[in-house]
Amino acid sequence: MDFFRGKDIGYDPTAIVMVNLPTPDKVTESLRHRFMQIPGVEKVSFVSQAPTSNSNNNTNHRFDTRQEDEKWSVNTKPIDSHYLQTFGLKLVAGKNIPESDTTRAFMVNETYVKRLGGNLKPADVVGRNMTVWGRTAPIAGVVKDWNNLSFHNQIQPVVLFSDHNLYYTGALKVSTAHLPQTLAGIEQLWNEVYPDHLYDQTFLDQRIAQSYQTENLILNLIRVFSFIAIIIGCLGLYGLVSFMAAQKTKEIGVRKVLGASVAQILALFGKEFAKLVVLAFVVAAPLGWWVMSGWLEDYTYRISIGWTTFLVAIFTTAFIATLTVGWQSFRAATANPAKSLKSE
Repeated sequence: MDFFRGKDIGYDPTAIVMVNLPTPDKVTESLRHRFMQIPGVEKVSFVSQAPTSNSNNNTNHRFDTRQEDEKWSVNTKPIDSHYLQTFGLKLVAGKNIPESDTTRAFMVNETYVKRLGGNLKPADVVGRNMTVWGRTAPIAGVVKDWNNLSFHNQIQPVVLFSDHNLYYTGALKVSTAHLPQTLAGIEQLWNEVYPDHLYDQTFLDQRIAQSYQTENLILNLIRVFSFIAIIIGCLGLYGLVSFMAAQKTKEIGVRKVLGASVAQILALFGKEFAKLVVLAFVVAAPLGWWVMSGWLEDYTYRISIGWTTFLVAIFTTAFIATLTVGWQSFRAATANPAKSLKSE
């Protein structure tokens, strides 16, 4: 989960408000200008979907003068010319698409170029034609890869192009200063433009986080049940050391009379519980590795389980076991041997 939260998805999704646009025919430069006049709104882009979305359209396509469509599909994203600037996506070759309501040029991502094969570089495809949805136009630029899906999946080949009829979402980059007033201004303008529809907005980073709801639920369950398991384990250890101390009362008394130190008595208990901790680790570690490795296989982008994970686990287990049995063991080791020998 730390990996999910920390991995760069290829752009900055923070402070981007996504609002639904029920009828694309009202999406005009005038509407963009009105949104930009709201205090706190810094950039505005009209799009079909956000760069990272669970709702995607894929279709066949043809590159340049090739006689047949490619054997693999491409993810299509209708956008306007403000898309790159609003989301912070980077060009690696070529330029942005021109400002237009119709498709006059395409942009593709780096993965698209790689899938074409032939040792092509991003600069090699700029200016060459491609055909998508029956539309043929030149490739204006190549965009640096970003995660267009969640970390469960590989980055797909993506093509970006203008299509005014498919702008169903407004993406507004906002300032976090005076955010409530900015959001209120956005809602007020939206209600003026779409009075017959219900207003709906989400923050892009929150929408992306929803893709990992299952993982967050699993993480919370693991935390709760691990805590319960540790408490039960500690109670069992405490009961076991109490039983052992009672069983070894005379033995401890004899050892002390014969000159055994407190440290030696503690070592007597320590050896017994060290065997149990090692045995538990030998059983649990391979099973834990097998279960978690299988779970991680569901993700294209993931961490690997290294030996340090198990090193931390064994030391943590030993530390908890020592805290649990330490006090009762110390009481048994420091008891008066005369009382120990007289006990029956």
